[in-house]
Amino acid sequence: MINIYGFSVARRLALILSLCMVIAACSETEPWRFGFVGGLSGRISDLGGPARNGMLLAVEEINAQGGIDGRLVETVIKDDQQNPELAKTAVQLLLAQSVDVIIGPVTSSMAVSVVDLANQAETLMMGVTVTTNDLSGKNDFFLRTLSATAVHAAEVADYVYDVLGIRSFSVVYDLKNKSYSQGWANDFSRNFKARGGIDKQVLSFESGQPEELPEIATRLLEGSPEMVLFVTNSVDAALLAKLVRSQNESVAIGTSEWAGTERLVEMGGKYVEGAIVPQYLDRESQEPAYLVFLDNYRKRFNQEPGFPGMIAYNATKAIISTLISDPNAKALKQNILSTGRFSSVQGELIFDEFGDGRSKTYITKVEDGKFKVQVGL
Repeated sequence: MINIYGFSVARRLALILSLCMVIAACSETEPWRFGFVGGLSGRISDLGGPARNGMLLAVEEINAQGGIDGRLVETVIKDDQQNPELAKTAVQLLLAQSVDVIIGPVTSSMAVSVVDLANQAETLMMGVTVTTNDLSGKNDFFLRTLSATAVHAAEVADYVYDVLGIRSFSVVYDLKNKSYSQGWANDFSRNFKARGGIDKQVLSFESGQPEELPEIATRLLEGSPEMVLFVTNSVDAALLAKLVRSQNESVAIGTSEWAGTERLVEMGGKYVEGAIVPQYLDRESQEPAYLVFLDNYRKRFNQEPGFPGMIAYNATKAIISTLISDPNAKALKQNILSTGRFSSVQGELIFDEFGDGRSKTYITKVEDGKFKVQVGL
């Protein structure tokens, strides 16, 4: 500690002024804090892990350029374990650490459970793979780059009915992500039946209870549906596909976008061959920006980004570009909405006046263990 009392008044004032300047300079170079919350363990880690990595890649790139407005970006990462109470605690901890923005969560049910905390703190929360209809059209601090479930599920229903010629289906959805899964199942069913189709079975279960899956698989086949749909995470979709196909090799199977990660084909093997899997990205894209991103992600993390990695990367880049234009975190939400459109590694990110995104649906089919695009809607 410096003892200033042995100096003259003039020297004391000069020293105090110098200390104030040092403190101010330190304050100006304090890092940005980007929080992340998502499922990094358990059955949905194939969403949370790549999403976290996509954010980290975007942050590392801007830090290599000197940061935003001369300030580096620091990341604070929390695992919600797909548990609403843990998600709330994670977000509270992030807010207590004065993060400038929160990227995540990665599932709709977690987003619904924590959005009020972000609203109360007036801190922007950028959902990653969150599409629940429950958060559509709201003037809040929750933004996302994807279209709502109602849009994607309707397009899948059109494809299944019109292109595949299927007229009946059964579906099972996971209650642990009810805000998304029930909405997807209902939206698909409503659009499919409006075209003249029939639903044979509409079932639900809670993920994490594998002993229930054999009975669910049997019930899904009651009434001889032409197609069976899994609105579940990739692990449960792979397990159910094996159980269903073991009883009926010819029935068509499909999933919602949620299961469309590399883990589905790794675990499902031959049992998911031919499965219809809608996606939020085109894995076969030859856009230069996407190829650069893909190469950088693979080199950095030694894995595929899938849709969670790409979406989180794009979302983080949009946040960064907005802060570069106006380094005011309190104005971040309004500045993103005012801009409305951002470049991304595949096409554009488009936000409406409520911060809801607009995204394409890519229908893929599993062929030789890979997702092959059938049509982009």
